[in-house]
Amino acid sequence: MESQQTREMDKNRENEKNRDNARRGSENMAGTMTGNRNDQNQEPGGGASSESGTMEQAKTMARNVGDQARSLASTATSTAQDLARRAREQTSVATDTAGEYLTRNVNEYPLTALLVAGAIGYGLGYLIHSGWTSEGWSSNERRDTNDRNMNRRRHD
Repeated sequence: MESQQTREMDKNRENEKNRDNARRGSENMAGTMTGNRNDQNQEPGGGASSESGTMEQAKTMARNVGDQARSLASTATSTAQDLARRAREQTSVATDTAGEYLTRNVNEYPLTALLVAGAIGYGLGYLIHSGWTSEGWSSNERRDTNDRNMNRRRHD
């Protein structure tokens, strides 16, 4: 119980760190964008240096966007891995509990367990067998009906 609480607290801390990183990246992106507007407004001439500055700013923005995407993908991956790990642990605990319950009841009531297992097996066998025979029975019934109809036509 304590280890689960510890894991949840660690997960919450990690999520907070990821949110802070994403927020910082957004602020940097916004700062870069406003910085681009200020730089463009300050250069009146618009010559070759303006074009190279704009290209550098575009490259910087692209790098920032790539870094943010990588950070978000990493966060999503770690969250998915954490959820899968927790599901595996919960499934393992539930399986162990069910196994212990079943074992205890089979040991306490062996005849009842044998009867229940036999009933389940018979039911499954009946369902499987009825699926096979219903197809054959249907086609045989159709054949018989067609034969009777043919005989009636011949006599008329």
